[in-house]
Amino acid sequence: MKTKELLALDCIVLHVEAKHKEEVWELLAERLQHSGVISTAEQFVEDVAARESMGTTGVGHGVSIPHAKSAAVDRAGLAIARLATPVDVNSLDGTKADLFFMVAAPLDGIDLNLQMLSTIARMIRHDSFLAALRTAPTAEEMLRIIGEQEEQLPK
Repeated sequence: MKTKELLALDCIVLHVEAKHKEEVWELLAERLQHSGVISTAEQFVEDVAARESMGTTGVGHGVSIPHAKSAAVDRAGLAIARLATPVDVNSLDGTKADLFFMVAAPLDGIDLNLQMLSTIARMIRHDSFLAALRTAPTAEEMLRIIGEQEEQLPK
């Protein structure tokens, strides 16, 4: 399944003002709940926090990929936030994150969860991709950029 098929426009949030990563998680979980991906935002955020306690999802280069397999997830989905000011995520390279890719997977969706994480990880290796996301003026443009980048990935 393509990443952009898992990402609704209303789950792409630009110009987010947050002081802590947990605020970003809550915002994205609410968007995922509103779009029908998850049934309970609070439960999903708890599951993301539990996953985060096992190791940071701050992968470096200003990117965080909070994720969880959760009973609160009705169907796989993705939400993205671009922050106005980066926040600390205990990143592997010590950088604060301004791009969040939240991955929601159902408990029985291990393959899809790994596929989504792998695809995002391969896309964010490209500095030009990250630069384009950071300057995209609209959610529609971000979705287009993601689709183009995914098409360029080796199969």
